[in-house]
Amino acid sequence: MSTLNKLRNYSFWFLDFLKGGGAIKEHYKEIESILLKPNSPDSLRKREQNLNALLKHATTTTKFYYDFSGYNSIQDFPIIKKTVIQDNFDTFKSKTYLSTKSYKVSTSGSTGVPFFLYQNINKRNRNTADVIYFSKSADYIIGNQLFELEVWRKHNKKGKLKSLLQNVSQFDVTRLSNFRVKQFLHLLKQSNQEKSILGFSSALESICLYLDKHKASVSNFNIKSIIANSEYLNSYTKNSLKKHFKAPVFSRYSSEEIGIIAQQTLDSPDHFKVNHASYYVELLKIDRDEPATPGEYGRLVVTDLFNYNMPVIRYDTGDVAKSLVTTDNVLVFESIEGRKMDLIYDTEGQLVSSFLVYTKFYPFYTLLKQYQFIQKGKKDYLIKLNIHDEFPFEPELIKSIKIDFGDDANVEIEYVDEIPPLASGKRKKVINLHQQAK
Repeated sequence: MSTLNKLRNYSFWFLDFLKGGGAIKEHYKEIESILLKPNSPDSLRKREQNLNALLKHATTTTKFYYDFSGYNSIQDFPIIKKTVIQDNFDTFKSKTYLSTKSYKVSTSGSTGVPFFLYQNINKRNRNTADVIYFSKSADYIIGNQLFELEVWRKHNKKGKLKSLLQNVSQFDVTRLSNFRVKQFLHLLKQSNQEKSILGFSSALESICLYLDKHKASVSNFNIKSIIANSEYLNSYTKNSLKKHFKAPVFSRYSSEEIGIIAQQTLDSPDHFKVNHASYYVELLKIDRDEPATPGEYGRLVVTDLFNYNMPVIRYDTGDVAKSLVTTDNVLVFESIEGRKMDLIYDTEGQLVSSFLVYTKFYPFYTLLKQYQFIQKGKKDYLIKLNIHDEFPFEPELIKSIKIDFGDDANVEIEYVDEIPPLASGKRKKVINLHQQAK
C-alpha cells in the first residue's frame, strides 16, 4: 500500500471518529468478531441480542408489527415480499424515527419495478462497515484504487473530488462495446497502483469475451482482486478473469435496499460466507415455509437486524440458494442462483440449475456477443443470440439443450442485434416466462 493510499485509509477512519465518534469502526469490530467465529458463545449471544432488540423495536414502534407483540420466536412473524411492503409502506415506518433524518435506498429490481426503503444513520454505518469488512476479505483495503463498473447516473455517481479522495474510478457499462472495453483496459494500464475491480458480472463477462477474442494481455495490470456483484457469476467468467488478470475473483450477493448478505472470500473462495453479523438469514423450501435441507435449493429469506427506521423481518428476497454446513457447523451457501421466478425446468417439470444453462454456451463464447435463454412453455425454449459474424452450430446447441431438458423439448433459435439491459443496467441471461405467467 503506497504512502498516499495509507493516508487515504487513515483519513477515512479519522473522519469517522470526528463525524460519528468512531461509529463505523465499532460496527466493523463487531462484524469481525462475529464472523471470525459465528458459532462461538460470544458471537451467538451477540447475534441473539441484535435479533431480539430488532423484534422488540418492530413490535412496539411500527403499525405493521403491532399484532405480533406476543411472539415467542422469529418464526411467529409472517414472511413478507416486496409487494407487501409497497402496499403497506407507511405501516412499516417506526414512529421513533419519523422526525429523524432518513436515507432513501432504492432499486429498480430485476423485474424493473421500482422499490425503496428508508434507513436510519446507524443502519447506514452498519452497511458501510459491512462493505469494508467484506472488501478486505476479498483483498481490497480502503485507500487502494478501486474501479467500479456499473450504470452510473445522477442518483449514484460520486463527484470528482470525492472520487479522487476515495481513489475510486466509476466506469459506466450501460453499453459495453468493444471500444468501451478498450477504454477500460487503457485506464487500468495507465495506473501502476495496486487496484481492485468491483462490477456487474455481465460487464466482467463482456470484458472476458473481448480478451479471449483479441488475445489481449493484461496480466501485468497489478490487479489485487476482482469482486463481481448484482448478478450470477458463471464459471467461465470467474476462470477467465483469473487467467487473464492473474488475480483472485469473488462473487458478492447483496441488494441496494438491504446490503451485503453473503460473499466469497479469501478463505472461502468457492462458497459464500453468510453475513450472520448483520442479518438473520433463513433458507426455506421452494414451495412451503419450512427450512430447506443442505444441498437442496431454497428461498432466501432475510431479516435486517439494523434498519430501525423501517424494520424488515423475514423478507423473501425472491432469490434462491443452495446451502451446506461446514465442519464447524456454520451455514454457508454453495451457490446463489438468482430469482425464483426465473428458475428453469426441464420438460418433466424438474428444476434445472442456471449453472447448467450457462455451460451450454461455453463452447461458443468466441462467436457470441450476447445470449439469452428463455423458457416460454412447459416444453418450449427460446435462445436469443447476438453473434459476431455467423453461427454454424445450431444443431449442436439444440442437441446439447435436449440432452438435459428432454428429447421432447421444442428449441427455437432467434438472432438479434441487441439484448437490452433492464432499467438497473443488468442483463438477464435466463428468463422463465412460463413460470411468470402462472
